[in-house]
Amino acid sequence: MAEKKDAAARERFAKKNEAEDLRRAFDKLDSKGDGKIDAEELNKYFMQMGYKAKKLDVEDMIWEVDEDCDKCVSWPEFQAMYHRCRNDKTGYEPRRLFNVVEFIMNDKDDSGTVSVEEAMQILYLRYGKVHLDSQLEEIFGTSDTNSGKDLTLSEFLHSLNMSQVKQLRSKVTAKTYKAPPPVIKKRK
Repeated sequence: MAEKKDAAARERFAKKNEAEDLRRAFDKLDSKGDGKIDAEELNKYFMQMGYKAKKLDVEDMIWEVDEDCDKCVSWPEFQAMYHRCRNDKTGYEPRRLFNVVEFIMNDKDDSGTVSVEEAMQILYLRYGKVHLDSQLEEIFGTSDTNSGKDLTLSEFLHSLNMSQVKQLRSKVTAKTYKAPPPVIKKRK
């Protein structure tokens, strides 16, 4: 019973913090302050972070989320993208912009890097105590908060991409499915 109360309280706290962090991420990318994120603004952010992105890749990130085809991402589109990716269990939802948003949400001190300690809160709220260390290991290669391990945007995106590729490769497909061996019952 106590575990259920803990999980419910953690979920309420997570949703409140997540909503604030999501708005902060949108506002950070919306450098023009017009309520929309376009390829120019996204590329500007990448340049500030020292991340080299091709113009076509940046435009594709916008296109994957742009539901009304205005070549911009509005706040409702941004929220929808975030929640689709956040709740996606298949791993097939386009995640390139989502991964950038994850970086911004984790970079609480706006240093341009994400530390193990900064990521810990979001990962704990999302996955709980049981899976926290494995998630930190997956992204940072360590779960030690004293490691001093910080990831730049490039390193963070690479780490998330590798994790997502690993997840997709581990999925059972029609080609990789192996039926269990038949059970042979011995007659008495």
